[in-house]
Amino acid sequence: MKTKYPIYLILLLLIVGSCITPITDFTQVASKSFLTVEASLSDQVGPQKVKLYASSDKLTGSYFLPITKAKVYFLDEKGVQEDLTESVTKGTYLTSSKFAGRVGGTYTLNIITIDGKKYQSQAETMKPVPEIENVISRFEIYDNYAKGDSRRGGFNIYVDFQDPKTEGDNYQWYWKHYERAFICETCVGGSYDFRANTCVQPRIPTDVTLNYRCDGDCWDITFSTDLNIFSDSYLNGQRITGKLVARVPYDGVSPYYLQFEQRGITRNAYNYYQGLNAQVQNNGTLFDVPAETRFSFNIKSTSNPSEKILGIFDVYSVRKKIFYIDRTQVPKDEAPNTKSIQGDIFACPPTQIGCKDVIQCSEGLFRTPLKPSGWKD
Repeated sequence: MKTKYPIYLILLLLIVGSCITPITDFTQVASKSFLTVEASLSDQVGPQKVKLYASSDKLTGSYFLPITKAKVYFLDEKGVQEDLTESVTKGTYLTSSKFAGRVGGTYTLNIITIDGKKYQSQAETMKPVPEIENVISRFEIYDNYAKGDSRRGGFNIYVDFQDPKTEGDNYQWYWKHYERAFICETCVGGSYDFRANTCVQPRIPTDVTLNYRCDGDCWDITFSTDLNIFSDSYLNGQRITGKLVARVPYDGVSPYYLQFEQRGITRNAYNYYQGLNAQVQNNGTLFDVPAETRFSFNIKSTSNPSEKILGIFDVYSVRKKIFYIDRTQVPKDEAPNTKSIQGDIFACPPTQIGCKDVIQCSEGLFRTPLKPSGWKD
């Protein structure tokens, strides 16, 4: 089951307003305002993350405002509590860096806002996920798109794995791509102010585009563009072969680095993603999906049982593979949809003292100075 909007992008779009002044005393300021929870707990070493936001359609359109100073913690079936601490990013709460969920463990998410409102998830048990036995990439053409269309050519990724004999196993596939970044900032119609760390516009507008190089090692990050989920309802205990789990673009001929994950998700998470998937397919875009489709399957208010919550508490185990895709084995009449740098690359004049022309590669959602695991130069 696929759609062109993955859950991480869906949630990213939902929280795009996190730079707005945070709410410090949580109140629902509009009739369409909901507590929004983006919470995940995996068996990978932490930190695990929970994001809390309040939607406010009446005042800020699609923007979500972070909820600060909440008490957030996980509680397992043995009564062991893991407290989360709010990070420098308002509304984002993190566990300790060494904390990880345990396959077979059962967890609840607990939230207490600054004004005493209480929320709790259903108890979710982390299920095991089978190993990825085989990964195959194959160049395939979608000839309903014309040549030159980026959607025409791409590499489909297929996996094989053995589904356990236990009933009710649900899966999600997710990937992340890294590639070398040489440009760390592009200023359209202006130049970069190294004191303010931002592009600035001159008094007299220009049509010049200036690109600024990175100051060292840097990688751009892109994510999967599919929400790909699967249930073993009709194939329980069978060996799954040739399951299409991803499609990556044909935008160059260099080897394509991929961090790939096979996740074992809960039934509640599967149902939540399936609802989003169906609504996007029916309506065309995320913005046409009604809010009630995103109401949580497993988070409730214990202070006000009638209150509606957006989001999901996602508990899952992971199996990972890192590999490179050979993008040279394609038909001769198919050309890559290559990306090109627009504008000029800025360089300091040799005689200008104190001039800067490179920008620090900063850690973020779409860029990192840290070499990816398994990277080959």
